[in-house]
Amino acid sequence: QNDKMDPPTNVRNIKPRGRSMARYREGIEKQRLAQRRSQFVRHDPKIINNALGIDERAPFHQNEQQRLFSTGAADEEKVRRDARKSRSRQICNAKRGVRINTEKNRWKYEERKFDIQEKRMQRFRDTGRKALANKSCVPYDTVTHRFKDGADAQRLQYREEKFRHKAKLRENHLYGRQNGSYNPITGADMRKIVVPPRPTTPQALKNMPAWQRVVHR
Repeated sequence: QNDKMDPPTNVRNIKPRGRSMARYREGIEKQRLAQRRSQFVRHDPKIINNALGIDERAPFHQNEQQRLFSTGAADEEKVRRDARKSRSRQICNAKRGVRINTEKNRWKYEERKFDIQEKRMQRFRDTGRKALANKSCVPYDTVTHRFKDGADAQRLQYREEKFRHKAKLRENHLYGRQNGSYNPITGADMRKIVVPPRPTTPQALKNMPAWQRVVHR
């Protein structure tokens, strides 16, 4: 019995690989894809090394300028936001314009009203009609207790003197009927009531028509 074994034949020896390639499986996959050749597909190392890269020959390829400044979702959102801001600004400007016009019209109305009032007061100053409202309708001064000048004052004074003369006549008449000529207790003479003379019609009233010189009794 032969204890020795024959050496193996047809053995495929493989060169040992270091642990660096086994550790980075991603690198191995990239290497295989780069060396792969199948039909029309071509695997460029630029694309393999850039996961987000797109082939320039692809229909959806965009450069950096087109990608960042194109009308994408963010750009559309910005357009909508700008439209809302513009709409809000237009509404504010419209309201401001309406309020400005309203305020201008109000001030114009106030100025017109003030001018009308000033013209009215100036007309009263020129004609003196406003002062007539403060003028007393009685020709008698209640402060100085004197009659004013004029025919109305003479008529009023004549009427007042007639009332006083009539009152004295009545007083003398009642006193004479209720009392005698002397005091029965003391025997002294009773006082006499002085009756003023009958007032005469002023000359200004005599020259007036009959309907103007009427004096109420």
